[in-house]
Amino acid sequence: MTKADPIRFGKYLLLDKIATGGMAELYEAKITGIQGFEKLIAIKRILPHLASEEDLVTSFIDEAKLAALLHHQNIVQIYDFGRIEDSYYIAMEYLLGKDLRMVMRKASLKGKPLRLESTLLIVSRICAALEYSHGLKDFQGKPLNIIHRDISPANVLITYDGNVKIVDFGIAKAATQSHLTQSGMIKGKVAYMSPEQAAGETIDHRSDIFSTGIILYELATGVPMFQGDTLQVLNLVRDAKFTPADQLKPELPAKFHEILDRALAKEREARYQSAGDMLADIEELMYQMSARTSPRRVADYMKILFEEEIAVEKTGMLELEPGPGVDRGTLPLELPHKAEAPEDVKQEAGIFEREAKGVEGEAKPKRRGMLYAAAAAVVIVLGLVFTLVAKQKPGPVPERQATVSTTESPAEKVASPTPPPASVPAASKAPEPGLAKFEEGMAALKLGRFAEATKSLEEALTTNPSLLDKASKPYSQALRGEAAAVTATDPSKAKELLVKAVGLDPRNVEGLSQLASLCLREKDYPKAIETYEKVAKIDAKRADALFNLGYAYAVTKDYSKAEQAYSKVVELAPPYQDEALFNLAMVQVKLGKRDQSVKNLERAIQVNPKNEGAKQYLETLKKGA
Repeated sequence: MTKADPIRFGKYLLLDKIATGGMAELYEAKITGIQGFEKLIAIKRILPHLASEEDLVTSFIDEAKLAALLHHQNIVQIYDFGRIEDSYYIAMEYLLGKDLRMVMRKASLKGKPLRLESTLLIVSRICAALEYSHGLKDFQGKPLNIIHRDISPANVLITYDGNVKIVDFGIAKAATQSHLTQSGMIKGKVAYMSPEQAAGETIDHRSDIFSTGIILYELATGVPMFQGDTLQVLNLVRDAKFTPADQLKPELPAKFHEILDRALAKEREARYQSAGDMLADIEELMYQMSARTSPRRVADYMKILFEEEIAVEKTGMLELEPGPGVDRGTLPLELPHKAEAPEDVKQEAGIFEREAKGVEGEAKPKRRGMLYAAAAAVVIVLGLVFTLVAKQKPGPVPERQATVSTTESPAEKVASPTPPPASVPAASKAPEPGLAKFEEGMAALKLGRFAEATKSLEEALTTNPSLLDKASKPYSQALRGEAAAVTATDPSKAKELLVKAVGLDPRNVEGLSQLASLCLREKDYPKAIETYEKVAKIDAKRADALFNLGYAYAVTKDYSKAEQAYSKVVELAPPYQDEALFNLAMVQVKLGKRDQSVKNLERAIQVNPKNEGAKQYLETLKKGA
């Protein structure tokens, strides 16, 4: 594909291929819409010949699910996920800039190292992103314990306007994943691993902190912390053997060396226990130094380093118009099979089965600049969140509607001097009242502008109530999308919107699950139970709803019903069956069924030998026997 020959990919135009890895290919792309709406994005698409490989597709889906959990200013944002024909894809944020590896390389070539103030700012932004991702919780307040596992200069993007973005959570893991990495398997770049990661041991969030310390060391000293061939580096990393920074840069502040020593401690217990603690010390050092730095200063530095590249890339940006013959009409009015809004955090957290694989290999040189996107938020920009698993059902798809021709309006036909025939064709009739607003709403819905879609569809129904049959499902979907966008900031409004959405489409399990999940989060347990019961009646195999129903019953001390719900989940055998068995065992203890509890804990450990909670609880029960 060339720049002059873009390819239509659903609602996107693929403009240029950036890179191809072992599993996926990355494209510079553009989304187009009505009235000339255009937005540059990145499309990561699974390779066509791998589309039938179930394990790889699941891995790709896991990557999208994990990316969707993360919504932070210092983490590259995912916009959309779906499948077009047989091809799964992730649509991501398009950013112009260079990764930190290229920045360090160019700084060395030009002899213009980063000032310490800017180094501290960049690393502080990495810490902020890690503090957010490490501390992310589900709607029940349970920590997800996400670990990036590959914090390295190649995965830190510095944009030309001075912002810092962590990219590629493709091999990140959450502690709630059922299928853990095989013992001894090492993932990530060796020279930026923690000692425990290089040794193939079980890691936690402190591994990311060590990797961040390596970046801080190399930015400040200008030399690699570990050097040699892969095996040599691996051994050095395992033993944490490197030249102390105070021997290379003794002139740096004592506080800086204290931060570095603590971040790079070999033993995890001696290391920073959170990225937030490291961030606090860096900010204290910046205050002591009276460091007046900002993204603008970093942007000025980037412009000095990459002056030639920026000039070329700006020229390329002017050439983004598609070649002749490329369709730029309105989007098709039916919705793609894309995820709705958060249905259930337990399933979302528990179903991370495999480590996702990112696009590998170097990005090829190109005129439009480097395109960076991360694959990994409880609610994302388009409201396309946790229902991304292939096993789940797609959202409702409104009926396809014919678009109105823009070449000759219905009004012009009515004004024609030619007398109309006795039977006037539909195209020649006056527009149906409210139809224009209906189509505006549908177009906005396609672009993920949910509040706008809600307003237009509501106006259409106010003008013409007879459109209700046609508009109820898309209107409900728009309400759910709008609710997803405001859940974190205004849960009361989100709940109001969801109640209205469910009223319009009362048998839509996605909408009901979204409402129930919000009620659970807000501790409105009676409403959550009522709504999850409705989901269970509509779809008795909805394991996620049954799991959360069991939780709601348990926290309200209705242990008999909690036992029934968890027992059904166990029978359905979802990927998080061990957690259902664990919770079932806990409520059975409350019911005095100690022997059954022990048996279920043993089953949980058999299903997932890494379930430490089940092991500890079983040991407690046996000690008390």
